Formats: sequence, structure tokens, C-alpha cells
Amino acid sequence: MTELSFINKPQSQPIKYKSIVDVFNENASEFPEKEICIQRFPDGSRRPITYSDLKRKAVKTASYLVGQGIKVGDKIGIAGPNSIEWIIGELAIIMAGAVSVHLPMFDGNFRKTLEGIQISECKSVLLDPENDVKFLEDVEEYVSNNPSNERSGSKNLVFVLLRKIGKSFLPDLESMEISDEHQPEPQLPRIFPETPAIIFMTSGSTGKPKMVECTHLALVNTGSANMFTRGVGGKGESYFNDRPFSWIGGSIIYCLLQADTRVFRDGRITAKGGDIMDLWNIIMEEKCTSGLFLPFTIYDMLQNKDKIAKTGYRMKSVITGGQIIKRKETGILGEVCESLYMLYGSTEVGIVTYCQIDSLVETGSIGSVLPGVQIKVVGEDLNTVVRGEMGTLYIKSPWMLKGYFNATEDQNKSIVDGWMNTGDVGILRTDGQLIIKGKMNNIIKRGTLKVVSGEVEECIATIAGVKDAVVIAVPDPRLYEEVCACVVLDKHTSVTIQDVRTRCAENLGDNIVGQAPTFYLEFDTLPQLGTGKPDKVKIKQDVMSRLGISTQ
Repeated sequence: MTELSFINKPQSQPIKYKSIVDVFNENASEFPEKEICIQRFPDGSRRPITYSDLKRKAVKTASYLVGQGIKVGDKIGIAGPNSIEWIIGELAIIMAGAVSVHLPMFDGNFRKTLEGIQISECKSVLLDPENDVKFLEDVEEYVSNNPSNERSGSKNLVFVLLRKIGKSFLPDLESMEISDEHQPEPQLPRIFPETPAIIFMTSGSTGKPKMVECTHLALVNTGSANMFTRGVGGKGESYFNDRPFSWIGGSIIYCLLQADTRVFRDGRITAKGGDIMDLWNIIMEEKCTSGLFLPFTIYDMLQNKDKIAKTGYRMKSVITGGQIIKRKETGILGEVCESLYMLYGSTEVGIVTYCQIDSLVETGSIGSVLPGVQIKVVGEDLNTVVRGEMGTLYIKSPWMLKGYFNATEDQNKSIVDGWMNTGDVGILRTDGQLIIKGKMNNIIKRGTLKVVSGEVEECIATIAGVKDAVVIAVPDPRLYEEVCACVVLDKHTSVTIQDVRTRCAENLGDNIVGQAPTFYLEFDTLPQLGTGKPDKVKIKQDVMSRLGISTQ
């Protein structure tokens, strides 16, 4: 009988029936003076925090939240750049029994962040707008126009700054007297393992925000947590990861649970392609044995591998994910690191496979399934296909999402009888190799960001004078893919390509952490298929020719 496309890797470790707070307190008692998080700054300075200091500050902040009426299960948003204050804030939210909602921030656009706050039903928000003056002004205006009415018992959304910022009238955790020294702090609640802990925001395949709700139990038992933090190193080692704390791959929770020291800096420096040797100097100074880097950083390391090799320092392992690694990027082996691993997964199911990469690895191979994970490949009829046939990957794991919070009907369709529809197309071969062939949805992967072409096209279409627009992906050696807007303008109007660029920047953010295209090309007409739809194959060929991009 032909074997079906199904993999079941049994759970190898017993389930820990504990909350995040339980495990954190155990680690804080065992390693009180351990520098668990280290923030590095452009001037070379460092700011560490130990388990004992983190616990003391988080407990005080949690007590403040409880004193403000926050109850178990309440949603508290948190937004801002990676910082020690962010770590204290997130842990405090969890200690208070609330659910930490990871909110996106848009440069100068508080309205979009407010939409996420309202959809997730947050009762309070811990915020660090950093140097975004416009964003802070909009928050203050909102607070001024929506005062709390204590007499009627109603209390509107409360914003608390993670650190003191200028002359802002908003309360901040850095300078406020969190509790009177003559009065006992409020008793913190007992947190049970099944309690929701974090809601990760993700754009998803439709481009609409999805709120992935994870419990304490799921995060404590994430089987891949050690791959996030230490790669092939031993427990308690130091690792570098500057991915945003709001992303599951950058979540600070894993480091606190694994007792592995997290070294980080502002990830935007890395994303913008700054001097890779600045990054490497941090790695050497902190003696990081592993690092989680996105493919564009590996590309930068590859371009500077000779300089790195001359330093005489080499990491045990580099971990990556988010997109398929090309063979040429294995050139960092022996120079930058001893081993290179690619992780495969999603916010909804966590990391479910890992693959050790070398120059012989097959493109699309996602490697070994982690313990506790089940994977099947299904056809259009939702039945499991035989090995060797192509289909859609469905995944189930002990640490997968509890569910989508406030899910739409379409979002709920992604979860079928406890299985997560990944939207990825792949093949489980007869030799047991699982190969990813691509994405069902039309998503452009720029670095780790998913740019939804339809959303960008919709933005451009709102401009008066734009007759037609198609957004396509073009290959990029560093970011994997880049975004190109192909636009047909009405010659009878004064609209220009610069107008299109400006509108995209205003509504989609930049082309680093936002969804704005990098390339804008004007066309007289766009070639069409017989159905009347744009012929994206021909359009892409024209674009690559005009941009001078090789197909090799």
C-alpha cells in the first residue's frame, strides 16, 4: 500500500505544567546575578540587566498595573523598539495576569496603531514612541480628547510611557512612584498554565492583522525554544538576536525561560545594512556562541567573510529562517560559524522543523521535524495525498496557537480540526524528505517582511490619475525579493511617479519595515492575458530588463 504524506514526531520531553512566571521565578532564584539581557548601543556602550533586577522591576510594575484595576485576562498593549524597558514591561504584564498584545507602530501614524488597540480590546498600553514626535503628539491629543470619567465609573484607554520622554504629561514607569513605601504592594495573582499570555500580531496571507493568541503552557513547552536561543550550544550561553521583540522569532520570553543570555541592539541598524563589522564586534565582545540572523544579514556577512575571519572569532552556529537559503550563502561556514541552521514555521505553530545547511542541501528542503510536531500534505479535497504528490502543508503541534483572537470567518478557515493550514505548497517524498515548493498566496518576501501585493496595488489605485497598477516581486541577492510597482498614468493629468512614491510612503511606511515598493516604473500599457488579467510573466520580464536584473 502506498504510504501517505504524514509525519508524526513523538514528544520527547514531559509537558511542564507551569506558567511563564513559575519558570522565570525558578531561573531568577537559581541565577540571580546572571546578566540575562544585554542591550548594545551605537556608541559601543552596553546596558545589562540581571535576573534579580528584572524580577524586582517587573514585580513593581506589575503591582502598579494591578493597583490600576488590571485583572487576569485583561489585554494590555505594548509597542516600541527593543529595549530593557520593553522587557520589564512585557514581563510585568504577564506577572499581572494580563495578556501582552504586541502592537505594531507606524511612523507618524497613530491612527493605524489605534486600530490594533481597539480590535484587540486593550484596556491599557505601555508605549515607547522613541523619537517619533508626531506619534507622541497624536497619543496626547487622543488622551486629551478622551478623558476618563471617574464619577460615572467609566475609564478610557490608559497610555503609560515605558520611559520618561521630555515634557510629556503622560505617566511613565521610569519616574512615577509605583507604590507608596508605607503601603503594601497589591498581591499579584496566581497564573495558571492555560491562561493566555501573549497575542502576537501578524499580517497573514491576506494582509489583514491576525492576532495569534498563545498560552503560558504553549510558550513554556515550545520545543524549538533552544534553537531560537542557543543553536547547537549548551544551556546558559550567550546569543545575539536583534529581531523585534514583537515578532515570535524575536520574543524575549524564550531567553527568560531558557536562561540563555540575549544580546540585542536596534534591529533597524542591521536591516538597513550598516557596517557588518560593528555587529561582529558586539558578538566578539559579548562572546556570543550563536546568533539568529535573517538571510540579508548572512548576505552581508558573506560579503565581509574575509574581514570576519581575520578577527579569529567564530560562532558555533548561525540560525536563520523566514525564506529559503541559497547554497552560496553557505560560504559563511568555516569563516563565520561552524554550522548553519534554517528554521521553518510560523507565528501560529512556532518552529516545527530545522535543517542543517551545507553546500549540498537541496533547495526547498526544510529538514527534520521537531518532537511533538505532526505534518501532513493534503490535496484540494483536504484528504492526505500519497508521498511524492504535491499539496498544502497542514501542521499540528503542542505549542501552536490557542486560536485567533476576534477572528474573522476567513481567518478561522485556517484552522481545520485542530490543524493549521500553512498555505505552503510542498511534497513529502518517499525518502522522507519534506520539500517546500512555494506559497499559495501572492506574497512578496522582502527580508522577513511579507508585503502583500494586492494591498500595495489598492493604495496606488486610490491616486487620481493612475490608470492601472501591478505590484510584482523581483529577485534581490540580499533581501531575497524586492517590490516593484508598475504603474500606468493618465497622460491627461499632472500625476507623476513621484506622486505615487509619496502616497505609498504616507500609507504603507518605508521600504525597510513597511510595505512601500523600492522600485517604481512607469508603463504606457500593461500586457494582458486572454482573460483580461495582467500578464505578470511578461511584466516581470520587462521590469527585470529595465532594472538590469539578471535571471541567474
